[in-house]
Amino acid sequence: MPSISSTIIDLPRLKIKASELKTDRILIHMEPDLRFKPRCSYCEAKAHPNRNHKREIRDLACFQHKVYINFTYREIICGQCGTVIEKFEFVTPYARVTTRMAEAVGHLCKYMNLSEVAKYFALDWKTVREIDKYYIKKQLEELPLNNIRVIGMDEVACKKGHQYFTVIYDLERNQLLRIVEGRTEKAVSQFFQEMGDHCKNVKAVAVDMWQPYTNVVKKYCPWARIVYDKFHIISNYHKIIDIVRRREFAQASVEGKALLKGSRYLLLKNKGNLKESGKDKLENILEYNKQLNVVYTLKEQLQAIWDNVTVPSFLSALNQWCDMARETDIPELTIFANTLERHTTGLISYCLYPINTGPIEAHNITINLVKRKARGFHDNEYFKLKIFQAINLRDGPACQL
Repeated sequence: MPSISSTIIDLPRLKIKASELKTDRILIHMEPDLRFKPRCSYCEAKAHPNRNHKREIRDLACFQHKVYINFTYREIICGQCGTVIEKFEFVTPYARVTTRMAEAVGHLCKYMNLSEVAKYFALDWKTVREIDKYYIKKQLEELPLNNIRVIGMDEVACKKGHQYFTVIYDLERNQLLRIVEGRTEKAVSQFFQEMGDHCKNVKAVAVDMWQPYTNVVKKYCPWARIVYDKFHIISNYHKIIDIVRRREFAQASVEGKALLKGSRYLLLKNKGNLKESGKDKLENILEYNKQLNVVYTLKEQLQAIWDNVTVPSFLSALNQWCDMARETDIPELTIFANTLERHTTGLISYCLYPINTGPIEAHNITINLVKRKARGFHDNEYFKLKIFQAINLRDGPACQL
């Protein structure tokens, strides 16, 4: 086979000894360039060689051929670190591929699933996964927790069977800070314990009304404002609308069932987002069914509570809404109103810190897309890394206070 220039291969401190062209591969034999003294892989100090070893790694393909580098590396004696392996820039310890091939694999893994990338490079999918994990770790630095003022916490399902991650964000910078396995007090406490004395910098935390989250914030940041999230409250109210709709459908006449069929999203959407045909059908439904008219009207009034920017006006609107909800004699509305009153302090905190978990909900869609693209993850560490890659390695608007 014709000789290959070391400049083209570009592996520092090695020189080409020979090359072979086989049926499906190019095998390049390389040996140390004796003009350069070996360096310690830990402290990078120059050291004396002790003995030689052989190693074969995969490199980027050349045309239709796979490329393998068979090279000699040296065990060296470092004055500070003892007996170690010499350092090479083009490959990490114990890796089976060159750094540049690892980067190519990691880059494609941002856009393709593991099996597709494995097929493209003719690698085992487990090898691709380990390469991608290393690639993401190199790109991502763990974000410091020393100047966090506004936090958002939410849960996201990681697997079937009510298994959850708690995702924790810096809402001012729109950055994902940590992912905690579980949504219990013990699990979430790990984050605040990691923050340590920096907890005193936290001014407000946006959460849903999940009690363990509230308990942890009160324990570690008792001075911080807990802001109960508007979107979760409206989402919980939507469940009440759905319960009432199903109950009314079951009790309706044949004509009523025909009218109520397919009405779920008409009742849940805001009227301004409906097409003209949808608005007409919604008007007919509300005119036909008193109970649905009541819960729909109260939905619009509930959303309007957050238009109040001062604590007195917000509190007045909230109390007025709760009184109207109880007067309907719909059991679910009475329970919901009582729940809101128990969480009044966290609700009116919105007037002081107008934050919510809206940005988190947007990122949760990204997380679900990551999970769907991979068709599920068996490795939680890898799943968390892919979430960090999808969210923190792109720009987005931050929360302004």
